[in-house]
Amino acid sequence: MMKFYDALQLDPAILKRNSAACDTRGEKGYYWTAIAVRSALIVAFAIVFISLLSSVFGADNTPLAVVLFCMMLGIRFVNFEYCIGDSLITLAAVLAILVLAPSAAAVLPPVFLIPLHFAAFFAVLSMTAQRPEMGNGGLYSFAYIYLTGNPVAGEALARWGFWRWPVI
Repeated sequence: MMKFYDALQLDPAILKRNSAACDTRGEKGYYWTAIAVRSALIVAFAIVFISLLSSVFGADNTPLAVVLFCMMLGIRFVNFEYCIGDSLITLAAVLAILVLAPSAAAVLPPVFLIPLHFAAFFAVLSMTAQRPEMGNGGLYSFAYIYLTGNPVAGEALARWGFWRWPVI
């Protein structure tokens, strides 16, 4: 039987498969305990992470904290072996689009909204769905749509965000 920490690192489907392959109740209970503890740890981390970011950047920006948490769950399985520099630049571009495009849509005239959303959504999809090293393109698509309805804004973000540094 594997160490409990190693069991926590496995996908729940693998843990369920391991549990089904066990002969004794003790081993089955071991894997089901790993599933339960893993789920509780993820929920606890989500609460702490989202609460911390919401307190730093303001309650108005809680949707961004939710999106970042979901992305962190997906990025855990991303393989950056292709070219880590390019992957990180692409990830930064995706994050910039997720933050800036919905915020721009909140202040732009309606005539510019369709071209803006089309270009931003297409850019996010082309950077994430076509490159398996970026993770799940569906997650980033959901993030864009979610942040479009809840754009990043507020005084707390202006104090701590990109606007903290002087513009040259």
